[in-house]
Amino acid sequence: MHHYFKAILAVSILLTRLYVPVWAQPVEDPSAHIQNAVVEGIQISSEPGETEDEKIVTCYFIFRDKPSSYFYEVDRKEMELIFEFNDTELGTSPIQSQAEPPITGFSLEKQRVNVNEQIKGLNPEWHDVVMVTFDIEAVPEIQVTDQYNIISFSYKWSTDPEKAEEYAVAEKKSPVLPITLGAAGGGAAAAAAYYFLVLKPSPPEKEEPIGIDDLPKHDLFDFD
Repeated sequence: MHHYFKAILAVSILLTRLYVPVWAQPVEDPSAHIQNAVVEGIQISSEPGETEDEKIVTCYFIFRDKPSSYFYEVDRKEMELIFEFNDTELGTSPIQSQAEPPITGFSLEKQRVNVNEQIKGLNPEWHDVVMVTFDIEAVPEIQVTDQYNIISFSYKWSTDPEKAEEYAVAEKKSPVLPITLGAAGGGAAAAAAYYFLVLKPSPPEKEEPIGIDDLPKHDLFDFD
């Protein structure tokens, strides 16, 4: 898991507690009372688009209950589209990999993450995270939809290989936004954390040395 995901999750959780008086906050591990969502299934389907060779692909994540938050990003180096669902676990039924260009398949992995790992002085706070990694041949421009226990993303693609490049997100173009907060509240905190950890403003350009050409010129006296 990337470090900024941990930071975003930690800040989101911390900000939701700022409205609770200090004396009222529990001492025990807060994650002990969190009800995990469960991934019940993943379904990829397609339907005709606006033209004969265009199609609209949709991937559905089906849950029991709902993740506290979720994020996605594109790893161009590994050519992967990665979704991470917090406070989530895998169901008992196996989920088979599916493919729909440019997706060639996907895998699921469960992790247990201490969101306070990088913060000294705080007790460990463990959360279950499910990571779904899609292997892709190109980067589609996705749209994410959140409807209670179903989270989905969709994109347009072409059945004509020669036109497929027209639907891919160019590398020089701004990347797919790698954060989508699914929980109510904490959005501003997560966005701020993402800004400072990932989208830090570039340092100012190095200033050129101050010229001396415009300084007054003085003649030197010869005392010989």
